[in-house]
Amino acid sequence: MDVPMTEEMVEALKGTPEIPDNLLACLENAQVEDTMFRVPLDDDERMAMTEMCEWSVRTDPDTGELTEQGRLFESIIQAIIDADLAQ
Repeated sequence: MDVPMTEEMVEALKGTPEIPDNLLACLENAQVEDTMFRVPLDDDERMAMTEMCEWSVRTDPDTGELTEQGRLFESIIQAIIDADLAQ
């Protein structure tokens, strides 16, 4: 399954220190269509990427709101869920 992501999403994932080589390879194999990247992920890779992104979802301790980075990683999780539901 291909998960559509923006360049900002892909770059955030590539910059994640915990990203395993197999997920990095998926990002490197993404097909670019206009401004979107179509990232190929199988079931195990979708699960692993979702879990990795959950580690990066953070809230501001003062406001309780998601940080900018937290919103970005939450949007990646939502993109994976939406692609899965679209199948």
